[in-house]
Amino acid sequence: MEPAAVEARLRAEGCSVTAQRRAIVLFLHDNPTHPTAGDVLAAVTREHPQASRATVYNTLALLLRVGAVRVLPHEAGEARYDPNLRPHHHAVCPTCGVLQDVPEESVEVLLNGLRTPAAVRFELPCAACPPTRGPNSHR
Repeated sequence: MEPAAVEARLRAEGCSVTAQRRAIVLFLHDNPTHPTAGDVLAAVTREHPQASRATVYNTLALLLRVGAVRVLPHEAGEARYDPNLRPHHHAVCPTCGVLQDVPEESVEVLLNGLRTPAAVRFELPCAACPPTRGPNSHR
């Protein structure tokens, strides 16, 4: 969602768009890294040192409420935020834990021979990590 559209949704909810909120929206816009709240805080405080942890967490909760981001559970325990609202799947690197988007059209899920909508999460090494040999790999 474009930053201007997010800001319009926030205003429609009766929320002001402060410099810190705008910085959070801009950081998340088309961010493919699926950042944690801590990542967002670190990025925003570089530009706005007065931004607090509460501002970041409250803004993330607000962005979830207005449908500007999705939250993704992650094995490491910290939620990840995904601004990509288009239908897609995810691949997680088993070595470093990085999450990557997988376009919906590149995956077909068949259930009882019928194509069905599904949210799929793959375990695939990222480009920066060496391939791993899992229990089902052939040597």
